[in-house]
Amino acid sequence: MRKYLYAGLWMLAGAVCWPLSGSAEPAARVGQWVLDQEEVDRALSGKFYELREAHVQDAVMEHLLETEAKTLNVSPADLLDKQADAKVAPPTKEEVAQFIKNNKSHLTGEGKGVEDQVREYMLDKKREEAREAYLKGLWEKYGAEILLHPPRVELTVPQDLVRGKVDAPITLIEFSDFECPYCRRAQGTLQAVEKEYGDKVRFAFRHYPLPFHEQAPKASEAAQCAADQGKFWPFHDALFAEGTSLAPADLKKLAGKLALDQAAFDACLDSSRHANRVAKDSAEGKQLGISGTPTFFVNGIRLVGAVPLDKFKQVIDAELKAKK
Repeated sequence: MRKYLYAGLWMLAGAVCWPLSGSAEPAARVGQWVLDQEEVDRALSGKFYELREAHVQDAVMEHLLETEAKTLNVSPADLLDKQADAKVAPPTKEEVAQFIKNNKSHLTGEGKGVEDQVREYMLDKKREEAREAYLKGLWEKYGAEILLHPPRVELTVPQDLVRGKVDAPITLIEFSDFECPYCRRAQGTLQAVEKEYGDKVRFAFRHYPLPFHEQAPKASEAAQCAADQGKFWPFHDALFAEGTSLAPADLKKLAGKLALDQAAFDACLDSSRHANRVAKDSAEGKQLGISGTPTFFVNGIRLVGAVPLDKFKQVIDAELKAKK
């Protein structure tokens, strides 16, 4: 049932802190190194919520289907078939041909075999969309609500890598990696958030270069060198917008393009002056259980990945409503 859930139904109400075990008991020990249960619970708190939310949503949807099916004297399976699947028209020859043309580089084989596979794929997608629309209608018809509170964590807002009003009701912190394509993709969504909410949102950046992105740590150091000259955000935007090489020589060229003091920037980058700062951000991210980028915290509520604008809006709107 999970695959048919309509993403827009994730209703996030005003949140409270997720309860941790508060236990100082060890979960593991290697010599003098000890991993305590509280640290484990903190790292997994977001995953606990996601599992709980998924179960609640599935249970609500199953109940809605059963309730509606009883009123029409049919089974839930027949209900979905008659109200959604049966109303889906098979893709036309023109639609199949256009799909093949648009995705030729990703398809293997040719002729009727490929056409049949594409037709079945497109039909499945149409059925899924029809079911999502029907389930959304049931949700609204019966006034279903998700009453879970998402977990909220306490974390540090950097004083230097921040833009927006200090008293903004929403603080959006991004843990990001300049070599990560999904972080680059997320920038357009963040720009849309800024356009939508204006000075209601304050943005902050934390460095989280992933271990397998070899050039990312130096790019983060370079961004900090730009911050020394008051140019962090232009440098940040240029790194993501241009998708440039992150080799030190290219980072220095980018500084020149942005009219930074070249000598000062080069000396800063060559000295690894900000390596400890980048490492400190990463260490805090690990304590928070961050395993991938981008990871966002909206007033402490975690969102993972290049999530769509609607997901940000759900959390931000709920936070603004709660503050009123």
